Amino acid sequence: MKKTALFLACAAIVPLSAQSWEAGLFVGSQALKSGSVALTSTSRETIDMDNKVVYGIRLGRSVVNFGPVLFQVTVGYQPSATSKLHWTDYQDNTAPAPTLTLRTQNGFGRTPAGAMVQVDAGTDDFKTSNYSVGAMFNFKAFVSLGAGLEYRFEKLEDNGHSTNYARPWVRLNAGIAIPSPVIKPFVGIEASFPLVSKDVADARSEDDYLKGLAPKSQIGIYAGIRF
Repeated sequence: MKKTALFLACAAIVPLSAQSWEAGLFVGSQALKSGSVALTSTSRETIDMDNKVVYGIRLGRSVVNFGPVLFQVTVGYQPSATSKLHWTDYQDNTAPAPTLTLRTQNGFGRTPAGAMVQVDAGTDDFKTSNYSVGAMFNFKAFVSLGAGLEYRFEKLEDNGHSTNYARPWVRLNAGIAIPSPVIKPFVGIEASFPLVSKDVADARSEDDYLKGLAPKSQIGIYAGIRF
């Protein structure tokens, strides 16, 4: 009787400890924040960011894999991607000073004081990349649903200056898996959003400026295999 009870207890625990791996690839659109920032009391810069197609790789290890429930820990990496940053400088015609130092296409230069009119414009290459650690809960069904948290360590770079930005992101996905004995392919859609963000209008430093333009969302296709 005791042996039977012990066997049944072990049989119940084994599925919980059964582990599997997941290797996945994300390909989708990354949207970055735009905005406006005061350069001086009489001048302002507006920034518009282009969306960019990015890809990232992710490796997951299941902690709980029991029935329809799959709980994983994950690590990920997104290589550097370059988006176009379009900036335009404006100046107020009430400026008392004869000149002001504003950003120019070739760096920073002296620009005559003028009205709230455009005085300069240009484009920069804004680069982003990240690596991440996280946890993901999946409910396995005909259409599987997943939700999780990921802590991303982002690198942002523009005009020769770079900074690091660590913040949590939410991941949500839905997809289907192809049943097979050993390797199980899957494909679905995934969206992710940061839980923390900054506004470029509040920038007080170059680091703040970059963080105010950091990615605000990603949506695309996530596919891979479980084994």
